[in-house]
Amino acid sequence: MTDIQKGAGPRNLPGSQITGLLIWSLAALAGVIALVIAWQFVEPAPPTQVRLATGAPGGAYEQVGIRYRDWFAEKGMRLEPVVTAGSMENWDLLLAGEVDAALVQGGTAPVDAGLQLEAVVSIAFEPLFLFYRRDGIGVESGDAAANRLEALAGMRIAIGAEGSGTRSLVKTLLAEIGLAERLEETGTELLSLGGAAAVEALRAGTIDAAAFVMAPQAPLVRQLLATEGLGLVDLAQAPSFARRLPYLSAVTLYEGVADPGLNLPPADLRMVAPATYIVVRKDTHRSVVQLLIEAAQRDRTIHLVGTGSEFPSLDYTDIPVGEDARYFFERGPNFLHRHLPFWAASLLDRLAILIIPLLTVIIPLFRIAPAALQWSVRRRIFRWYRQIRVIDEEIVQRGVPRARLESDLALLERLDQDVSATEVPLSYMEEFYNLRLHIAYMRQRVKDALAESE
Repeated sequence: MTDIQKGAGPRNLPGSQITGLLIWSLAALAGVIALVIAWQFVEPAPPTQVRLATGAPGGAYEQVGIRYRDWFAEKGMRLEPVVTAGSMENWDLLLAGEVDAALVQGGTAPVDAGLQLEAVVSIAFEPLFLFYRRDGIGVESGDAAANRLEALAGMRIAIGAEGSGTRSLVKTLLAEIGLAERLEETGTELLSLGGAAAVEALRAGTIDAAAFVMAPQAPLVRQLLATEGLGLVDLAQAPSFARRLPYLSAVTLYEGVADPGLNLPPADLRMVAPATYIVVRKDTHRSVVQLLIEAAQRDRTIHLVGTGSEFPSLDYTDIPVGEDARYFFERGPNFLHRHLPFWAASLLDRLAILIIPLLTVIIPLFRIAPAALQWSVRRRIFRWYRQIRVIDEEIVQRGVPRARLESDLALLERLDQDVSATEVPLSYMEEFYNLRLHIAYMRQRVKDALAESE
């Protein structure tokens, strides 16, 4: 017995609307799955607060932190400058995860710092100022004895607080000239004193010399340059130190550049200067890196040493510059960040990673879905035609039993009812009505065959 006699047929199949709904549902499900997968790669939202380790009160690092705080506020993010003893403490805080970014001095990076941290941008040269009391050294400003570090031998020298980059640099330079090993022999005393406390001690005469690494325009520098009885070492060996220590640059503090009205300093001074640069943790949000780059590029501070065109820069760092920092520095803000508020541009940046995969998946799916629906409808029509063809082949044969013809006629009537009850899209109505015409034609042929068999 054939499938026709068994009553098998498409009448139990779902209608075209159900099939279409199923196809579009599968397309939507695929889109949702793509969305869920893409969501795993979406970076978190930018933080609302960033902590930046700066430096001692009154120093240039503190001033940088204040200017950057204002820039972050314009972008809707809160930056908190964290006052510290200096670069060495800043490294410790950053490695411990207690701050998100830090201003550090070149040449102070701990060993293996690059494993957890990355540089963002260098922002300025900060020279080493070596002030001394003239009555302590026994010479007048400009004498040859005051143009070498050896002139400080036998003095009480404030080399910066514990944790400061100044302290690290002074010790390195003293080791370079062999004085670090002869402190007791020469009667040289190194004191852990820096910032305003060192200034007061130098003025009061409780120390003989003090070292400061800071910008020439820092208030403390101007105060000391204007203080009678104090001199500033003119470091003749600055180029030699810069050659031996790659993180140092030989710079000149020109006559009158700190205060033209008072002509401070009164003569050109040779100095060494490490660069100040910004460091972040490798897991710092890229939006924070972007804002730090923009803050450095928009900082209009005048550089009183160097050519003035070196900064901001991706050079002068102890550890490698991060990929995000290099990207933002070289390319600048993208179209969204140039024309939209920061929060909106950041949101769209994050959603882009969702939109691109979704479009990649959904567009092909929505192009395939109509073809799948077309295939489903035609498949149903072709199944009906297959049954009609079987009946047609039986009629062609002579001598078909009457009972068989009656069964075929009943099947065609049920088939006509099923087709009539089936809804198909308007675009397939021509094929639908052709099918009904063919069913009617076959019914008539079966009836004619029954009439002949009587």
